[in-house]
Amino acid sequence: MSASSLDSDTVSLKRKAKGKRPFYFSDSDVDKLLTMVMALAGELSVTRDRLDTVERIAASKNLFSEEDIETFELDSDALEARAARHQILFREITRVISSEIEELDRESSSNYDQVIEMVESEGGRN
Repeated sequence: MSASSLDSDTVSLKRKAKGKRPFYFSDSDVDKLLTMVMALAGELSVTRDRLDTVERIAASKNLFSEEDIETFELDSDALEARAARHQILFREITRVISSEIEELDRESSSNYDQVIEMVESEGGRN
């Protein structure tokens, strides 16, 4: 497959792997925390690189000063966009535990439904 065909083809990968997650420490919670910290470190690294690029371009073109950055105030649209970006980042960082919470919710809901069915069927016998 050539590089030009890769550019025109869209590849979609699933975000969740099938099967059990491998653990490397005796406590699986340590693995989960490490996964979250590494995801955050990756995001921070990319952000710092991009910010460094923007600041270097701005400095080379005398576009704005460091003081301009420090005193800049965002409008409501920018604040909303940042809030949405924060939610996406938080979901990505906590993805490793979110799937477990979702599974517990499904199990809890299933157990609740079974109890309701049992109570309703027992109530009909009296």
